[in-house]
Amino acid sequence: MRTLRALREEYDRMQDAAVGTDVESRPRHRVYGQFVRKRNLSKGLIFGDIKLEDNDLVEVMIRAADGALTINEIKQLNWHMHLGDMVTAEGWLKLAETGALLFVLTAVRIEHAWSELHPGEYFDHSQYSTILTKHRSGDVANHGNGGSSETVSRTLAPASQTKTATKYTNMVMIDGMNACKYYFASAARPNCFRGAQCHFWHGAPEDFAANRQRWLAQRLAQRQQVSAIDGDEQDPHSKMMKAQRARLFCDWLVELLGEECMQAGTGVVDVAGGKGEIAVQLWNRRGIPTTLIDPRPMKMTKKNRRLVAKSTAQNERGPCPQIVGLLDDATLETHRELFENCALLVGMHPDEATELIVDTALRLRKPFAVVPCCVMSRLFPDRRCADGTEVATYETFVTYLSEKDPRIQRAFLPFSGRNQVLYLIDY
Repeated sequence: MRTLRALREEYDRMQDAAVGTDVESRPRHRVYGQFVRKRNLSKGLIFGDIKLEDNDLVEVMIRAADGALTINEIKQLNWHMHLGDMVTAEGWLKLAETGALLFVLTAVRIEHAWSELHPGEYFDHSQYSTILTKHRSGDVANHGNGGSSETVSRTLAPASQTKTATKYTNMVMIDGMNACKYYFASAARPNCFRGAQCHFWHGAPEDFAANRQRWLAQRLAQRQQVSAIDGDEQDPHSKMMKAQRARLFCDWLVELLGEECMQAGTGVVDVAGGKGEIAVQLWNRRGIPTTLIDPRPMKMTKKNRRLVAKSTAQNERGPCPQIVGLLDDATLETHRELFENCALLVGMHPDEATELIVDTALRLRKPFAVVPCCVMSRLFPDRRCADGTEVATYETFVTYLSEKDPRIQRAFLPFSGRNQVLYLIDY
């Protein structure tokens, strides 16, 4: 069993043996335990605690500057490793300025995920006293991603945490305090499972209804402000709600191309439109042939089910055909006639399929229109813009897609949120 005491003894023996200070010559150690605390200082620097088999805590540093892990590898690790997970970590030992032992992690394997062992159960890290301390300024300043010395301490109690607004972005504030989005999200009742342990403001229980109305109004105002995209000159207060985006997108397509053009051949191919909202607007309301491609069976909203039922009764237009699968080479080959004769490929917030739509349309020389949303940098860490910029934000993602062909144009739809359309009609 690897204990904190055993690690300290190994470190002392290493010092007595005058082991070289360079990273390559330092002995590697392996520990098994539960990941119980985490503190992100930057994309390439993380501190945390691992509870060992003897219930002692060893402080862990995950740092890109030491050469064992790249910043991208640390980002991937940060996404995949969660509090409560049982892990096997490899690394080398050093002392923090406080004299506490510091385990510099170079590799980690998740043995048992907390979410698998305890489905639906929140890992309560507050039961563990932390050993995170103030680190040497060099530990942060020398990190390749920049930064400064920072005090890393036990998470503050709710009463003392409520006014630290500068630590959060897009946080709804009420009376100068960070309001808990989980507490106010449900109209029926407060819905924060952390309860009294939550670090954010809940307000008095008897004032829930009034405070929730204030929270909703502030959230809407902030979302309208934040969603403004560079180049979008529309008044954010005049935009429609997101629920109208499928209709607005289809209205824009029809105005741009005309129904006759969109009805040509096999019609429109809607990629990653799982709820069938685009298909309902084009096929059931306008009679424009539409084929849905999505790995999940189409799951329409109650409103759209009524529209389809009405369309079936009046025009014999039932649900549009669907290919349950991905937009890949196998699908293109199996349904070659569909793609060779389609009038247009579209995608409304198609997530990881966004780039596939653009690439497929360009390869087949087909018109397309996509409304990008999620960047999915975790799934595509190697994407780079022409100037070498990492594709990690919405803005760089739009640039990355636009650089695929100089003829790609941009437009903005009148709804809040990610409303920018990238399209190419004429080759």
